[in-house]
Amino acid sequence: MSRQPEWEEIERIYHEALDLPVRERRALLARLDPRLREEVESLIEADSSTMLLTTPPTHMAADLLDGQPGGLAAGQRVGRYEIESLLSIGGMGEVYLARGDGGMPVALKILRPHLVVSAQAVDRFETEARAASALRHPNIVTVYESGRSPAGLFIAMEWLDGSTFRSVIHAGEVELSKAINWGGQAASAIAAAHRAGILHRDIKPENIMLVKTGVLKILDFGLARHGTPDGAEPNAIGASGTISGTLSGTLLYMSPEILRGETATSASDVFSLGAFLYELAAGRHPFAGDTPLDVFEAIECRPVAPMSSLRTGIPVRIDQLVLEMLDREPEMRPSAEEVAEALRTL
Repeated sequence: MSRQPEWEEIERIYHEALDLPVRERRALLARLDPRLREEVESLIEADSSTMLLTTPPTHMAADLLDGQPGGLAAGQRVGRYEIESLLSIGGMGEVYLARGDGGMPVALKILRPHLVVSAQAVDRFETEARAASALRHPNIVTVYESGRSPAGLFIAMEWLDGSTFRSVIHAGEVELSKAINWGGQAASAIAAAHRAGILHRDIKPENIMLVKTGVLKILDFGLARHGTPDGAEPNAIGASGTISGTLSGTLLYMSPEILRGETATSASDVFSLGAFLYELAAGRHPFAGDTPLDVFEAIECRPVAPMSSLRTGIPVRIDQLVLEMLDREPEMRPSAEEVAEALRTL
């Protein structure tokens, strides 16, 4: 294998690893060519976007290598919740299936003890709790409560039985009517967040979940903040994956203005949502590239091919809507509410 494996192959293996239990993920990495494994592990370690209900990518390689099973045992209590089993381990925390006093299942996210000393980690954890708990919408994961316990900071949220949209996209061509339906649900959720003055800033398939009932749920408000900021934020840039600070989001779904170092707005979320809808309906990312530099250049300069050029049967109205969402000028994009209404009419 070449010293610089194709970006798409690395990305495929990376996302495959995210969907595996810890033991199977360790086995997958062990089977890889050493150079390829190094690339995948580097990508996993660099991604600081923590999934709420599926295995988070943050620092996963380190977790796999040290084999840590999670700090809490079945039957242990965190606040009024009793631990049932470990769901996932990531650099930002551990997620457990737990039961409330009435037996209701919850996903219990706990900030790992060694990260409590990090002001940035605590701030992001508390931001996630505040932002998600302030929102009540059928397409946004419900946060029941957050607090402190001897086990650490915790967030209790609804338990969702399903998979992320990364898995949905990887499974093959999505029926167009379903893509439109799911896109409308996602736009409705983002519009609700914007009405509450909250920007998500990291919309991507890994942060959107499809419940087995067919309902879409927006996850992970760890990078969220209130709109109309007073000024620029400090930079905290990783090698790839999620980038917090002024450059907030994930490269493949990051708007041109964010890449230019400008402050995120609701239009930035619409751009990310447009990239998600394009990928869902067309089966290919609008800014796909072999390297992060290729992706960066595509977002900044490359014309976006209409989805109808990649898949037959795309209605003209959908084609035009998504192209408007991906307009390089923020003021030319529709609002999330306008996107939701347009998709509802279809």
